[in-house]
Amino acid sequence: MPRHPRVHSPDLLYHILTRGNNRQRTFFNDDDYLKFIELLQTTKKNYPFRLYAYVLMPNHFHFLLQTQLATTSKIMQSLLTVYAKYFNATHKKRGHLFQGRYKAILCDKEPYFIELIRYIHLNPVRAHMVPTASAWPWSGHLEYTGQAVRRLVDFNLIRGIFGEGAPAHDKYVKFIQDGTDSPSQERFYPRENSPFLGTEEFVLKSSLIISTKNEETRKERLKMDAILSEIAQKAAICPDIIKQRSRSRTVSSVRKQFIRECTTLHGYTDREVADFLGRDHAYIARISHISPV
Repeated sequence: MPRHPRVHSPDLLYHILTRGNNRQRTFFNDDDYLKFIELLQTTKKNYPFRLYAYVLMPNHFHFLLQTQLATTSKIMQSLLTVYAKYFNATHKKRGHLFQGRYKAILCDKEPYFIELIRYIHLNPVRAHMVPTASAWPWSGHLEYTGQAVRRLVDFNLIRGIFGEGAPAHDKYVKFIQDGTDSPSQERFYPRENSPFLGTEEFVLKSSLIISTKNEETRKERLKMDAILSEIAQKAAICPDIIKQRSRSRTVSSVRKQFIRECTTLHGYTDREVADFLGRDHAYIARISHISPV
């Protein structure tokens, strides 16, 4: 069955699900969870996005995020590549850690936003791993309740629903608790072959918006020559040197910056950048898919 193309556009809400390859464990111990959270913080800093809910389970994880400039593909590739390298090196493993393509479901904020937060944060409870959401240490629920300070969760939308202060805290906790004893609703599950979660009207409207924004992006993005000249000028080096195979640390650093800006900020593909620089596609992909430190 053919796969749906990725749906990308700024300011859209996505429910993302990634599983371990063949459902293998992706987290063995607390150090693994902590390392993943650390890398998620770094990725969020380098490729900004808004994160409204997350849960890390032994063999999979869920995010509810809203994109900004970077695509979900760039965010996930940057995060998963580095974590997989850490995991395999730490646990003496080989091969793919994560299963194929992650799922990125474009979601209608009304009425799905608040329900998806509850669905994601109740995953450990409905898996019978803990009695309450607060008993699972690896989710955004603890940030909402103030039990953890990880600076991952963005509270702006939830405050618009529950307000602020102690009354808002109590409303949120009650909302989560009310779902603890009720069965999970299938309509919130990421569906295998659909990139959308919403009404037919939402799907049609979103498709039109995405098509329009993608066309605007193609028209407005800077030419790679202009990007190269701007970066080279700031670094006080000749643009042609960046396109050469110089191994100078300075040139290499500027070249990597150029690659990331083209792919992340201006929407060029790895192949387009490779052709422009006259470099191997694998080299460009390796640079563009790893977050700078």
